[in-house]
Amino acid sequence: MPDAVHVSFRRTDGIRLPPLGVGLWVDRLASAEVLARQLERLGPNHVDILVDLRQSDGLNRLETALVPCGHQQVAIWLYVITPDEQPGPALKQLAYRLNGTGIQPAGLLLTPAAYLASYQPNGDWPTTVSPDALRALGREIWPTMRLGGGFPTYFTELNRCRPNPAAIDFLTHATSPVVHAADDVSVMESLESLSHVFASARALAPNVPYRVTTSAIGAWTNPYGGTLTPNTAGERVTLSDNDPRQRGLFAAAWSLGYMARAIGRVDSLTLSSIDRPFPITDTEQRYPLFDVLRGLAAGAGHEALACVPEDDTIAALGWLATDGSGDVWLANLTAQARDIDIGDAYRAAVFDDGIEPDDIASDEWPLDRLEPRSEPLTLAPYAVARVAVPPAMIDGHST
Repeated sequence: MPDAVHVSFRRTDGIRLPPLGVGLWVDRLASAEVLARQLERLGPNHVDILVDLRQSDGLNRLETALVPCGHQQVAIWLYVITPDEQPGPALKQLAYRLNGTGIQPAGLLLTPAAYLASYQPNGDWPTTVSPDALRALGREIWPTMRLGGGFPTYFTELNRCRPNPAAIDFLTHATSPVVHAADDVSVMESLESLSHVFASARALAPNVPYRVTTSAIGAWTNPYGGTLTPNTAGERVTLSDNDPRQRGLFAAAWSLGYMARAIGRVDSLTLSSIDRPFPITDTEQRYPLFDVLRGLAAGAGHEALACVPEDDTIAALGWLATDGSGDVWLANLTAQARDIDIGDAYRAAVFDDGIEPDDIASDEWPLDRLEPRSEPLTLAPYAVARVAVPPAMIDGHST
């Protein structure tokens, strides 16, 4: 095994963890009961709901989803796909149905269906309603609502069709690491590009909040070819909405690495979804990712700690707890076990393949069971750990 990786911790003097939410496709939702149960256990800071107004039952399904969200008092960001021809009546019907529920979204992104596809900068673009024109129509219907610019697809689409920053209330897009390659190493290496993506997007509209919407290892749509890659065998393939790693430790580690790179760079982050395409449970038990998202959502708004590993095989993030200690989360991003040098006295819990199935089929939370440790912490491939770091180990702590 390679030498232990040392991780240091220091205060960031004001950087806060962004809100962390979960996505929801209303046409994939099994039931309101499933949604209510998962929201209660997960505790997301918001839900990014995607509804396609071209679908005849889209608004009915949306109403079904809104009720549990309202009961849980979780913020709703609505990502709306509209017909390309005469979208006005569909938007007015949406407004009517929203008023009937008494639940108003925190914001709306309106996307003409034709713009779910990607177009070359000098290619032939749709001649139907544009995102800017659709947003202007939305302003007439929702004059006080926050209306966004961007796309529910990827940064490429945003970069090729940039909104007027003065005309939007937030900027948004998603990401997927399996557009070009889908092997394990490439997917983990995709995390290294995120800081550049975030900086490029932020530069397009620096004065409005920047929301990264539902992102995961898989892809929910294919802007570049029209259809997703069929993957009934559950293989590692590009542009699939059925990535097998979603169900294991790999997705948990990857998502923690994603959050680590988002802190201080985005204003809001949404990872994976309730039900397909990026589920966090099956009918029997939670996936490891569920426990990680639950834990990280609890850190929203807390002062971030700069958690600095000696090399990039380890993802690390954390925040300052109310007692002055550090609530630190670590992930091994490799297929080899790694030792982590944290210090002489700390408490930790590890989530790896040794977790009993009963622990993730119930309301037991393995990452809440921190135990005293003094030796280096061993993380199996793609394992995740939660560590309580004493105040004395944090640079810049008050004595």
